[in-house]
Amino acid sequence: MRQSRYSTSNQCRATMRLSKKKICLTFWTILTLSYAFYAEFLIYKLKTGSWPFMTCRNEKDCIKILLVADPQIIGNLNEIFSPLSPFTIFDSDRFLKITYYYAYNYAKPHVVVFLGDLMDEAHIANDDDFNSYVRRIFNIFLNPYRLDNNVKHVWLPGDNDIGGEDTDVTPKKLQRFERAFSQSSFHTVGNVTLFKINRLTHIIPAYKKERDFFDTSKIFVGLSHIPLMFRPSPFPEKVINKMQPHVLFTAHEHKSMIISTDALLHKDYHIVPITPESDQIYEYALGVQNMYEILIPTCSYRMGTNKIGYGFAIIENNELRFTNLWSPSRFEHLAVYLILVVLPVLLFSFYKTVGCVKTRSLRYANK
Repeated sequence: MRQSRYSTSNQCRATMRLSKKKICLTFWTILTLSYAFYAEFLIYKLKTGSWPFMTCRNEKDCIKILLVADPQIIGNLNEIFSPLSPFTIFDSDRFLKITYYYAYNYAKPHVVVFLGDLMDEAHIANDDDFNSYVRRIFNIFLNPYRLDNNVKHVWLPGDNDIGGEDTDVTPKKLQRFERAFSQSSFHTVGNVTLFKINRLTHIIPAYKKERDFFDTSKIFVGLSHIPLMFRPSPFPEKVINKMQPHVLFTAHEHKSMIISTDALLHKDYHIVPITPESDQIYEYALGVQNMYEILIPTCSYRMGTNKIGYGFAIIENNELRFTNLWSPSRFEHLAVYLILVVLPVLLFSFYKTVGCVKTRSLRYANK
């Protein structure tokens, strides 16, 4: 009789343990799937709710510009832990594609400017790898929007695309980039003229007409991968004196700020850092007194900062309005994923170990 009761009691305990395990497993599965839905889909939509509302007052006189800086898509060579490369490439490309999708649809731009460092390893890539990187760039930033024929795309090279920092700029690298992204140095949309500046090759745009900074019938916008006023030297001075841009959009530093200086004197520089915490719309009258340089943050979560996003500018007559469309932090969500996967494994291993110790203790006690 005692043996029967003891057996029944053990069966009840085993059933209760199994039931608790099922409940815990179900709860953890629901928690993980819910978090995955939030981190992979919902967070991007929710983030747009914090973006400042900015639109044209008069569509006829308005140019909307979306600015993309330093996506630096991952290459095939420099990943630290190469077995994970397929996953890291997939995740990084997907993040860029989703965040760009929301920024593009929010801004509804007339012009999209890519401010260089499109690829991380293009400057050291062979032709086959380079062409595969270009296809990935087009798949991320162009393929979903092929029907938007009225949107102009402007492409600039960065040091990771053609060299200039870790490696030298060579004619082959420069020609390869220009073949893939073939276009002129000047682009005119409405009363706005955008012109490319290549500080890596020290090429000054060929413009024969004399410029008047205070003439705002045509707004001149300079585009450069490497900042100009933020890094003064003789070359930026030549460009600024010749082209007299009303505003410059630059990248490379992976952070955002606005630099202003007197358009004639070029002596004192006033710097305003832009962070997600100081999220606002910045408004300036162009061609009045000051010249402006706006640094655009990186849009890639792989650049060692969580302050990532896209620049959005509206130029209407001679008025400039600017804001950043900040993206959610990706590394935080990847860290939570790691916890959700590793913690159950650790707990399971712990309970298995404790269970084995208890079983051995009971065996020794019964002996």
